[in-house]
Amino acid sequence: MRVVVALSGIHAPAAHQIRTLLLDQVDLTGCRLELESLNRPLDEYTAEAITNYLDYRRSRWPNSTNPHLLISRNTATTTTAVGTFRQDKLVKPLPVGLDRLRQDRILEEAPASGADPLHLAHVFSLGAKTSLRYTTAVAPSAAEHETP
Repeated sequence: MRVVVALSGIHAPAAHQIRTLLLDQVDLTGCRLELESLNRPLDEYTAEAITNYLDYRRSRWPNSTNPHLLISRNTATTTTAVGTFRQDKLVKPLPVGLDRLRQDRILEEAPASGADPLHLAHVFSLGAKTSLRYTTAVAPSAAEHETP
């Protein structure tokens, strides 16, 4: 579960991107993570979570040739990604789901980037309208700037 939370809470890919993340998209040696067309630096916390998960995966399913990072007993002998049910079950004990973690991470980045919608669109693979909604949500309103 830690690897899923780390990916979602730090790098903020969509839940389906986490489920379908391939082993060759993770470069632990070079500390890089390839999400869609973005090549991102891999932070120490996420790298450690992935390393620990890969150790668990190798001990649990030593002969698995599944190319996906996340596997389960049902997918270990196939080449398919884990299903949404399995992923949801992993995070069920948490007070929030993966979508909320992703949203919170984007909302955290918005003011740190100066509420730049282009930055958010690039870093999180968001569409124009979505990135504008996030920057509007964190931008101070005109009423907040008025002095009484």
